[in-house]
Amino acid sequence: MIICNCLFTSEKTDMKDFYKVLCDEGLVEGSRADKGNVMYDFFISADDPKKMMLIEKWESVEDLQAHSETELFQKFRPICKQYEVKSKLAMYEE
Repeated sequence: MIICNCLFTSEKTDMKDFYKVLCDEGLVEGSRADKGNVMYDFFISADDPKKMMLIEKWESVEDLQAHSETELFQKFRPICKQYEVKSKLAMYEE
């Protein structure tokens, strides 16, 4: 099992708005439907609306790699740039 914790931060964008964009673009639903996805959940900070954590769980490294190569995933970086959202990723193997 591969676990990815991704922290999103922004000086300008409220994460409720950013999450809505990700949903509207189909990134959340599409990622949850990808082969090998076990968990794909977002948590907005109770103390800072400009911070959000994504916790992902994947059955294998191969499934995570295939996810990152999808056409849908390729939309992700441009959206982050457009909304001035930075991300920091930590990956673990369980």
